[in-house]
Amino acid sequence: MIVALLHLGLGIVNWLRYLSGGVLVPTDIRWPLFVLSGIAMLAGLALAREPRYRRPLYASGMVLMIVYVVGYFGWHVGGHRRLILFGPSTHHDVPLTTFLIDHLFAGAIEFVAIVTEVALFGVLAYLLYIGLHRDTPTGA
Repeated sequence: MIVALLHLGLGIVNWLRYLSGGVLVPTDIRWPLFVLSGIAMLAGLALAREPRYRRPLYASGMVLMIVYVVGYFGWHVGGHRRLILFGPSTHHDVPLTTFLIDHLFAGAIEFVAIVTEVALFGVLAYLLYIGLHRDTPTGA
């Protein structure tokens, strides 16, 4: 729930800045993607009440957490491109490890987001593992 609300909140707040200026589709595409993924996570939580949906939701959630973490660091390493892979970029003049660590601790929200995303990945992996092994007959 924390990861969903963080991304939904960040997406809405930053997208509203563009909307208040009359821009429906912002040049920084991350914000609409954050809103959509936050809504998807909340929908996944609601769907997970049904046991038959849990395994696909756990796997999908794990993929989304990988996208978030790799996307966060990739966006910074790629030079803060507004369209993720396209557009003008900025460059850094420090070693990559230092650069990544600096961005991990860039701010409280960024740090909490990365930590909760990694933790959620672990929880979902555990739940998926348990779910797969619970359905396996003993001795198979």
